[in-house]
Amino acid sequence: TTKLEPVDRLLTDAEAREISGLDAPAITALKETILKIDEAMQREIAPRGLLHVDGKKEFGVNHDGVAMVVDTFGTADEDRFWDKDAYDRGRQVDFSKEFVRQHYRQTGYYDTLQHARESGQPEPPIPPLPPLLVDEVSRLYTTVFERLTGSAFQPTRPAGAAGGQPA
Repeated sequence: TTKLEPVDRLLTDAEAREISGLDAPAITALKETILKIDEAMQREIAPRGLLHVDGKKEFGVNHDGVAMVVDTFGTADEDRFWDKDAYDRGRQVDFSKEFVRQHYRQTGYYDTLQHARESGQPEPPIPPLPPLLVDEVSRLYTTVFERLTGSAFQPTRPAGAAGGQPA
């Protein structure tokens, strides 16, 4: 997909070449790089009972025409992870922000956003999440951190916060 436009859309190889200025072998190399990244992530997280389902990788091209990764990957923002034990038992336990997307679909915000985009109107402001969903997002990110790293999450307070140390 492309980040060149306000909304991600699938690209053909020809469109990817045209937008990026890369030739067919370079596009093939990017695809191979993405697969290697995904394979490495799966090897790393498999011992912690996770499956890497899918995710985005963002690339840019420098002034020499060399493609490089230009954004993070492997977090709940960019990727979806499932619990392997649950999957092996026929259940899908998802560790991603998909439930936030579903909330905005259920509240009608997504439809309002799509209508604004389709009619060339400014995008409406994103309504704040209800407190219970904010708590759920916090638990999600803590769980994903702990499952991905194998370490307990240790929250820190921002510098200047009451009783806090610099993060």
